[in-house]
Amino acid sequence: MWENKRKKSIFPDLLFSKFFLIFCVIAFLAVLFYLAKGTIRTYKVNTEIAELEQEIAHLENQNDGLAQLISYLKSDTFIEQEAKLKLGLKKPGENLVVIPQMGETQKIDTEKTSGEQTNPAKWWAYFFAKK
Repeated sequence: MWENKRKKSIFPDLLFSKFFLIFCVIAFLAVLFYLAKGTIRTYKVNTEIAELEQEIAHLENQNDGLAQLISYLKSDTFIEQEAKLKLGLKKPGENLVVIPQMGETQKIDTEKTSGEQTNPAKWWAYFFAKK
């Protein structure tokens, strides 16, 4: 009988002992630590997924732009334009009109000729030259 009473009293004593309390606190802190670690890992994975989705969207836009450029470069209008500009070709029945523009070499030549005169000659030309 004494042993029965003793067995019954050991279990409640064990639940309210300091050892059991310390064990429960350590177990709670360990579970809390692993939950926090898992939450942080999940947050990092989600942010990386969001960054990769943004990069995918950017690359898809870039890919669409390149596909449009390729289709334009393969088109007849681009080929015709390049043939006219670079090769000087024309369609039958078209007339070619060339409008001369003052190029860089002509500008440099005019600067050189005006730069070779002396200062008094420049003033004389400015006031008395026919325009």
